[in-house]
Amino acid sequence: MLRYLLLITVAVASERCPYTFENQTYDRVAVLTIKGLPTNLVVNPNTRDLFFTLIDIDSLHNDDEQTKMDQYVLRNNMPIKIDNVNGQAAAVDVKNNKVYIASDDGLNVLNQTDRANFVSLKDEDIVLLFKPQHNDEIYAVLYPDNGVYTINLKKNEKRKVDDVPCAFMLAVDALDNVYYECNTKYVKVLLKDFHEPIEFVGIGRNAARAMAVDNNNRVILATNDGLYFLSPDNIVPKKLMNLDFVPSGIAFDEEDIYLATNSVIYKYSSDECDEQRIQ
Repeated sequence: MLRYLLLITVAVASERCPYTFENQTYDRVAVLTIKGLPTNLVVNPNTRDLFFTLIDIDSLHNDDEQTKMDQYVLRNNMPIKIDNVNGQAAAVDVKNNKVYIASDDGLNVLNQTDRANFVSLKDEDIVLLFKPQHNDEIYAVLYPDNGVYTINLKKNEKRKVDDVPCAFMLAVDALDNVYYECNTKYVKVLLKDFHEPIEFVGIGRNAARAMAVDNNNRVILATNDGLYFLSPDNIVPKKLMNLDFVPSGIAFDEEDIYLATNSVIYKYSSDECDEQRIQ
């Protein structure tokens, strides 16, 4: 009888938590359904707010018009549009509890009423931001060349990262290694104090979709088929999770994982799952 009870318990747990990330079981819930493509996900761990850019699908596939996008914050399961700026990405300074908004007319900071106030890079079209948490710099990707720059927030100085030709996705770890995907459509890492980037193997051309840094300061890559750990010590990424959809954004909030795809943002959580690890 005990054996059958154990089998039933395992079956129920498996049905309730069918997703696996690095041998830990997870459950999944759609925290938002919305028309468009959510991307550029980032969490403010101080407030649990989830920031994302919403791309209009019709304009994305229309070569005759500029892609339409808006910046949102998901708070208490309600999407709030940041409507006083043409927002294109967000980055969080956790230490100083500041949220930066990239726009087509410079860098902004979000105030307490969810309005963006200009702070730097007037007339620059910023399409991507990344804020490392161990220093005072912020990485910005500028249109039209998608060149990568660091901005010293204290000195308000901009410096080009010469050895990264361009970036359509970007992440930086605590050792200042820069992970990026450029127009070759392959993922690379530029190690600190080196000049030649290293290409990761095993990730197909055009398969990379988004990057984020997890709670353990690891760079995690979301691809067409799953999530991978990009280690600076190994050119072969380690697969941590399978996916049954094409992701458009990824973010981490402690142990929780947010993944976006067309018209939906999912939250993966292990809180209600058994503590048992898969052997």
